Amino acid sequence: MGFQFWFTVGGLFLIGPIALVQSFIYLRRGVYTRTFKGTRRREYVHKNTNPIDYWCNVIFELVASVVMIGVGFWLLNSIPTFNEWCAGIRAIFSL
Repeated sequence: MGFQFWFTVGGLFLIGPIALVQSFIYLRRGVYTRTFKGTRRREYVHKNTNPIDYWCNVIFELVASVVMIGVGFWLLNSIPTFNEWCAGIRAIFSL
């Protein structure tokens, strides 16, 4: 469990929730903001004018953020202390 492991887990738990909140913001506003790498150009995809493109982008971002959080927990599952902590939490809720 070196620096690379903790850097990866920290990055997943930092970026995953941010992307999840951002996808909920896109759902609420009805406008998906597509940015292009290396430029300041933005393209706004409105739910009413281009619904297929909008929903594909929003669903992909929502699924990717949930997968990032899940992979973070999956990586933490290899630590025995974390397993004991999770077992304790499960025991509390199983009463």
